[in-house]
Amino acid sequence: MGPRLSGYPYRILFAWVATLALIWLALCSPWSSGWNWTCAAGVIVVLLVAMAIATRRIRERQASTRHVLVAIDAALASLPADVKRNMLLVIAVGGASLAETAARKERAAENREAGPGHADGSFANLFGAYSVRITDTAIWVRTDEPARLAHLADALTRWRDGQGPDALAYLIAADRMATESGLAASLKRWRSAIAEAARAVGYRIPVCVAVYAEEEANPAAGESPWFGVCGASALEIDTLPALVASRLEHYARAAISANPGPRARRAARLDALTRWACDAVLPALVDAQRGSQPLHITGFGVTAVEGRHASGSAYGQFVSSITGLALSAANGTGLACPLPEPLIRGIAPQPARQAWPRALAHAFIWLVACFCAAAAASAWQNRALVERVVTDMSRYKAIAPAHDAARVDALQAIKRDRDELERYASAGVPPRLGLGLYSGAPLLPLANALIATYQPPLPPPSTIELDSLSLFRTGSAVLNPGSNRMLVSALELIKAHPGTRVLVAGHTDSIGNAGANLRLSASRAASVRDWLADASGIPLTHFAIQGYGDTRPKSANDTEAGRAANRRVEITLVPDCRDDRSSGLSPQGHPACSFE
Repeated sequence: MGPRLSGYPYRILFAWVATLALIWLALCSPWSSGWNWTCAAGVIVVLLVAMAIATRRIRERQASTRHVLVAIDAALASLPADVKRNMLLVIAVGGASLAETAARKERAAENREAGPGHADGSFANLFGAYSVRITDTAIWVRTDEPARLAHLADALTRWRDGQGPDALAYLIAADRMATESGLAASLKRWRSAIAEAARAVGYRIPVCVAVYAEEEANPAAGESPWFGVCGASALEIDTLPALVASRLEHYARAAISANPGPRARRAARLDALTRWACDAVLPALVDAQRGSQPLHITGFGVTAVEGRHASGSAYGQFVSSITGLALSAANGTGLACPLPEPLIRGIAPQPARQAWPRALAHAFIWLVACFCAAAAASAWQNRALVERVVTDMSRYKAIAPAHDAARVDALQAIKRDRDELERYASAGVPPRLGLGLYSGAPLLPLANALIATYQPPLPPPSTIELDSLSLFRTGSAVLNPGSNRMLVSALELIKAHPGTRVLVAGHTDSIGNAGANLRLSASRAASVRDWLADASGIPLTHFAIQGYGDTRPKSANDTEAGRAANRRVEITLVPDCRDDRSSGLSPQGHPACSFE
């Protein structure tokens, strides 16, 4: 039947669910802060709307049933306090024709002012002005508005401290149901209302269908009893006509007077009434194909009351169709009807059903759902953390040592990951990663070890020195054939450090004219520069040449060995002045810092 028990704390449960949602958004959500704030605002708006709707419905329910509860309390004031639990509580519904509904509503206010002796409707004589009657077996409460039935059932359940109505008596005045379409509409409306009342109290309410047929007063017939069946289990409609017919036959044969005709006529009329009810009434209440929950019918009975036949009613038309007899019109007065007390025999009192246990169970289910959502979010964020750290370490390992600038950038990402993992290790894992699912602890030593392995690249050698006599003939600046073998080492060094500038300097010994020596050293530096630029593909703008002649000797020029050492070409790598790093991956095209 769902959670719609009487007294169910909807507003408290709404607030609990909203609180869990806000906690999840604040502590466990994997979304951005903007999305979290937006969702939090949506949760608060939904909570306020739900609280407003629940409050409005509670007030409507209380307003629609307050007069009934006041009447019940007034009727039970002189009885023991526990009578409301020990006696059966039955709600009586139905009974009036569709044509009488509007008039009955207009007369309701007048009847309350006139006192308990004035009531309205087809079954007005059964109840007082406040639709409450107490008999030796049950407390009977009547309502003739389907829209208020669920509210009444809910209010009675609260009044009995969780013990809902024990049964529902559906009273049908067969001669007052004007047409087949009107009858079908009334049955559909009451079926839906009874199903809604069952959902409101949380269980299927046992239903007893009591059908009344009117007949002219005939003292010879005596008081009419109830003919039908009742019990705890649902009735089988197919067997009802035969069962009631056997009892009517026994009733007709048991006539003591010499004139059994009135009883026989009553038995025939009630037999037709049973067949009509099984054909036109009960199927509409228990057919599962009608679009709503079938009613739990446990009792059915027919009886005759004082009145007049109605040939124009749905029941009168049914009788005329099977007998060919036309019935007289009904007089339209209120019926002096007996309550269907025999039909509630065998119905067990309903147990008290408290809403709090179910509400607590639902609150626990929502708590478990929130925990599962938090665990799922934590698992997803832990996976994202591991993937991010592992990806950063793999990217760093994939970069060759020659590309130091890229390695430094990748290393900075690993250091940020290391700092985050150390913060979790020292200050505690946040809830969004916790719940026993944290997976970052094994990554911290791996990140520290990888950071410790980093070694900055060695600085390039300051100078490569080449023997001039191996490159040039005496007094010449033209490279000898085969001299490129000696320049290969310098070429490899230059290619290994493409972000540096290259200074090529020529030196001579002191033999000869100093000016000629200076020009020769500059020419030899230019020849080496041209060969290196051509072989490496590096623009000439990355090279600088300088001729020093004999001005910077390495050794004394007074010996042959000293003069041989002074005849040389020096190739020096110079960092770019715009490169902040010692390793240097600077853009090409800028002048060297200094060639002095």
